[in-house]
Amino acid sequence: MTPRNLLRSLKYAGADDLPEYDVQRGICIGVNVMCISIVILNLLSGLLFYWLSRNLWVIGGAYFEAMLVLGIISINKRKRYELANVSFYTIIILATFYFSAILGKASETQLMILFILGLTFFVFDKWKTRTFAILGALALLILLELNYSLLYIKPAAFSPQVTLFIRWLVYGVVIFLVLLIFYLYQKNTGLLIRLHMYSKNIKASLVSEERQNELKNLFFQNMSHDIKGCYFGVGSLCATIHEKIEAREEVSIETADLLITLSEQYKFMLNSFLEFSKFKNAAFENIILEAFDVKKEIERVVEIYRYVALQKHIRIEIVASFGFPNPIVGDRLKVTRILVNLLSNAIKFSRPDTAVSIRISYGFDHWRLVVQDEGKGMRPEVLDKLFKPYITEKSEQNPEGIGLGLHITKYLTELMGANIQVESQLGKGTSFDIRFNLEKELTE
Repeated sequence: MTPRNLLRSLKYAGADDLPEYDVQRGICIGVNVMCISIVILNLLSGLLFYWLSRNLWVIGGAYFEAMLVLGIISINKRKRYELANVSFYTIIILATFYFSAILGKASETQLMILFILGLTFFVFDKWKTRTFAILGALALLILLELNYSLLYIKPAAFSPQVTLFIRWLVYGVVIFLVLLIFYLYQKNTGLLIRLHMYSKNIKASLVSEERQNELKNLFFQNMSHDIKGCYFGVGSLCATIHEKIEAREEVSIETADLLITLSEQYKFMLNSFLEFSKFKNAAFENIILEAFDVKKEIERVVEIYRYVALQKHIRIEIVASFGFPNPIVGDRLKVTRILVNLLSNAIKFSRPDTAVSIRISYGFDHWRLVVQDEGKGMRPEVLDKLFKPYITEKSEQNPEGIGLGLHITKYLTELMGANIQVESQLGKGTSFDIRFNLEKELTE
């Protein structure tokens, strides 16, 4: 094995199987790097100290510490990370005391306390463990000062020149180790910041995706409901034409034209469906303003439902207040869909031989759309949950209802900043009153 491969295997011992985003991987690699650095420093400085002083206690302590920290790498390799961290901290504490006692106060070995404090914050993540480690460092400092004062362990004798050299060598070792622990700590902190940002991005993406799914679900509910309404109109007219043919009655050109109109409306809805299905940037919620003739749009919708109403002998009346502005600016598609929902609902629940009225009026900053029927009306408890999704009453008039029409209507009105009110009396009918903002001009 080449020296480079050996160093790499020692550096990543116990960390190869850990994922890149695992903080434990950074600590494991950092401890291994510090162990390798201390081994190299001890081998070199031990020989140098021995050459200068001929003191076996110094070189013996240096090489013994080197063997111990190599054992830390072995512990990491067995994935006993906590034991490795505690053992490494303990070895550094004991080695600092040993060399401070042997080399004496003049060597300034007690400066290693700075490295020990940095090591505490790098290898331990729990505040309880960090507190004990800091107390251990302070205890070491106290023991060193006591030994310097009482000389329980007598330092080795060095010449003034050797003492000065040792002190500067200690400075270099301490500075190197402190800078190394800062570098490793910064590297792990950077990883934590990246993980935090990655987590935030993932969370934001999930929230956005959930919102997109909600919008898509609402979109498909809206469009399926509208397409069903168009299909109902086409189906009703086809049934009427079939009855005329069976009765050998003439099918007028007006009826054929109406079927074409209904088909075009069906096509219009399908094209809208395909356009919205692209669903970029929540386009379904966008307000698309255009100038359009409200009365003509109402007449077009009424024409679609005329045959459905005739089957129940229901009259549809359109009343526009005098001077109603033409055209107005608004979201034509959403207004039309609201009208379709309200009109189909009114026809569905109206009694035979009654009328459904559609009234439009305007004020200084608003215009109103009122759809009123002469149906059986609704009870107060029904009104309370009228706009909730999937709330409907199965009846002869509404055998296939799924309870989305009024929920969609409420959603679209609020989306446009409009307000919808409903009044209903049992035996007299129901009135839906929507107040739209009167837009002054088109916006880009």
